[in-house]
Amino acid sequence: MLAEIIEKLETTTKLKHDLFNQLVMYFDNLEKTCREVASELENAGNIKNMPIRVEKVNDYEFLFRIGGDVLIFMMQSNIVRIPDEAYISKTKYLKNDVSLRYFGQVLIYNFLADTITYGRLEDPGYLISRVLLNRGNKFFLEGDRKIVFGFPELKENIVSKEKNRQLIEGLILSALNNDLIAPNFHDIMMINYHQKLEHTSSMGNPQKIGFDMFAKNRETPNPQ
Repeated sequence: MLAEIIEKLETTTKLKHDLFNQLVMYFDNLEKTCREVASELENAGNIKNMPIRVEKVNDYEFLFRIGGDVLIFMMQSNIVRIPDEAYISKTKYLKNDVSLRYFGQVLIYNFLADTITYGRLEDPGYLISRVLLNRGNKFFLEGDRKIVFGFPELKENIVSKEKNRQLIEGLILSALNNDLIAPNFHDIMMINYHQKLEHTSSMGNPQKIGFDMFAKNRETPNPQ
């Protein structure tokens, strides 16, 4: 039994440990790219007074404020494995090497800037992209179709500075192009006093129209 434990530590556990370190580096590079884009936008055109900045929350999260939107980047601390029955697991690339089915995750949510500024806890956020990175330093995306379809399949999609830039710019456009819709008048005709005091989202704060989503892997990864 001890030999089995050692074998597991030397293989799967080490793989997860190394992959997490790889994910940390990828996440740091995404933040650097966001700061580069923010700097360029701050000095471009007639938008110098618009709120455009990157804010580091902790080692696992940072925000990109841009106009009335906020992109929240969240790195997951656990490595996950794609189930055998998932579509992507049946591709030749992953079928030939099970270790490539382990992924680190980065989730990118879109919130209204006012939601963060005023702490409106009931406002919805939208997961507009999920990045899954494997030990081959290759990644695939799920989320807004306009972003996802701009990248090749997993086996050809190796991480690069250019692709990081493409992803960040795509995320920004996705958030900015998705307009707000006003709530139905009859839905906000009556409020209670608590809603008035707290100014909660149930008073009728607008919501996004909705993103056109695509998920290459429609199964839920198994946490390891």
